[in-house]
Amino acid sequence: MFGFVLPRLRAHRLLPGAALVAVLLTTTVLTTLTGYADAVGDTGLRRALATRAAPAAALRVTAQLPADATAPADRAVRRGADRAFGGLPYGVRTLVRSGPYALPGGLAAPGVRPRRGGDPDLTQLAALDPSRVTFIAGTRPAAPSGGGPLQVALPEAAAARLGIAPGRRLTLTDRLSGPDLTIRVTGVWRPKNRTDPYWKLDELGGRGVRTLGFTTYGPLLTAPEAFHGGRVAQESAGWLVTGDFRTLTAGRLDALTDAARPAAKALMADPAFAGRATASTELPDTLRELRRTLLVNRSGVRIVALQLILLAGAALLLVAGALNGERATEGALLRARGGARRTLAAAALTEALLLALPAAVAAPLLAVPLLRLLASDGLPLDTAPTATTWATGAAVALGCALTLAAPALRTGAARPGRRRFAAPPGALRAGADLGLLVLAAVAYVQLRQHAADGGGVLTEDAAGRPLIDPVPVAAPALALLAGAVVTLRLLPLAARLAERAAAAGRGLTAALAAWQIGRRTTGATGPVLLLVLATALGMLAVGQRASWDRSQDDQADHRAGAAVRVLAGRAPQFGTGGALAATPGVAAALPAGQATLSLSDGHTATLLTLDTRAATGTLLLRGDLVGGSADAPPGRAADPVLRALAPAGGAPGVALPDRTARLRLTVALRSLRTLTAAPGAPAHDTGPVPADLTVQLTDGHGAPYPLTLGRVAADGRPHTLT
Repeated sequence: MFGFVLPRLRAHRLLPGAALVAVLLTTTVLTTLTGYADAVGDTGLRRALATRAAPAAALRVTAQLPADATAPADRAVRRGADRAFGGLPYGVRTLVRSGPYALPGGLAAPGVRPRRGGDPDLTQLAALDPSRVTFIAGTRPAAPSGGGPLQVALPEAAAARLGIAPGRRLTLTDRLSGPDLTIRVTGVWRPKNRTDPYWKLDELGGRGVRTLGFTTYGPLLTAPEAFHGGRVAQESAGWLVTGDFRTLTAGRLDALTDAARPAAKALMADPAFAGRATASTELPDTLRELRRTLLVNRSGVRIVALQLILLAGAALLLVAGALNGERATEGALLRARGGARRTLAAAALTEALLLALPAAVAAPLLAVPLLRLLASDGLPLDTAPTATTWATGAAVALGCALTLAAPALRTGAARPGRRRFAAPPGALRAGADLGLLVLAAVAYVQLRQHAADGGGVLTEDAAGRPLIDPVPVAAPALALLAGAVVTLRLLPLAARLAERAAAAGRGLTAALAAWQIGRRTTGATGPVLLLVLATALGMLAVGQRASWDRSQDDQADHRAGAAVRVLAGRAPQFGTGGALAATPGVAAALPAGQATLSLSDGHTATLLTLDTRAATGTLLLRGDLVGGSADAPPGRAADPVLRALAPAGGAPGVALPDRTARLRLTVALRSLRTLTAAPGAPAHDTGPVPADLTVQLTDGHGAPYPLTLGRVAADGRPHTLT
């Protein structure tokens, strides 16, 4: 067979060369698309788990344990991490914390009024992971030795608020009836990265200061040895386990999800914690959302791939038809000498496979520099050929070979003087065209229905796992093919009309051109089909790019809610709104609060608090999410909802003059001698009871701030508080 096929390929170099180029281009493009989709999916998955989704992907364990029970608990955490991360590498970081201590009164930075009356300010001591903090002043605390003061380091925000510098000595009062503790400040630290998931273990989140009904500063960093010598009593320990996802691929998502789902409950049931541990991880839910994102991205690649397959198939069929027509005389001569139709078809298939073989080998190798070119914008892609790219190259090359051999396999060697292809009956062609149009129309209707329902390109299987819905993926290709077929069917009619119009005129050139087109409409079918498909594919690419850009903008707006979102800062909260509003380039500053609510069905919801009056015109929420139109102007779509939620009437309380710097209140507490008794219990006289007075100030941006004015005696006399 090869002794016949190879000489024939050498004898006809032009068309086999064109077929080889077409097969190589088709295989390389589709292989590169597949490799790009896999590489981008894996890279995006790893980057998301290392950045935005890192806090949710971590395993957090906190337990109220004494110091001597920490080592067995640490081994239990590592056993649980082995199961939770499915064999992936992981890192464990700890935070050991003491109970609450009271700070001495009168501490304040210069120019700040010290706290008076009420509950004292609190602090805690903690042994932090050294790699998570950086020192901006002083030195790291040393391990305790002898009976001297315990060395500690303060957070930057706490040191600034309290006016404490390295070298200061303080005496802390144990709030759990333990002995007082003398400390010496040796340094000031700050978190290297406060968005690090590690600070989820800290009650203050690495901020250093938290004010609720009272103010808590800390934690005061100390050496881990302080919790083992009996100097400081350990109240609790926390572990943060973070997976190393640098080797994770999309193919391992299901196995990792199944491994992580029971991890938290298994850890809490471990005997090492004696029922005093709390473990949590959002890794299963995070992986599920990332899997949905990967499927959406892959569906986009499949949409493009199907359209490219249509274009490449049309080009290959055109080349195959020309090649088969050129060898019609040769095939007739071979049949006249006794060549069987099956033998000639086998020779054509062998020839097509020989043309496709170089493409199957070269396409995965050519995809490597193309992927590097696509990754030149800084995206770190794994460009090495994988089993998937080799399999894709082989499958596409085989499909191209079958497409090239299709005319010969269907018709054999055509006889001289006859048409190359036996055209099907007109009724059959009309029925096929009608069926294709109906199928494209149904796919279009289903696509519109998906868009109206918000279903997108994903569906779910019986187990609830997301899958790519084939209807939205195939609908653009079906519409493209149906439009091309309609154009081809209208081409003869358009040619005849053009011929008549040209014949009625006086120009010879136009008349001859129209006459030639009208006589050879069938010969122009292939080039016209390629032109229609290429033009339509370009328009679809432009539309898809515009849709992708809109999607990225909408996602960014939905995640941030405004042009700029400030999460936290080291400045005191009171006055932050005015400082932000006065920043050059800022048109308005709007405070917002966010909290997570637990629902009865095990799900969670996010509660967003806003000043609904001030938020009108600023909230970047897409219109169709609030019952409006998706094309509503940015910042105005949510205004009807915000106005409906705005409270009736003005803000409660007493309005203060602008630029008020000092508030002086005169208060008289007449009697708190009799407290309200429980139902059924007799009332009793408690004697004069003082009261701690707190006022709530609401700034011009609507953010409330409780301020403690001090303690008022129940003597009936006026007291002035500032």
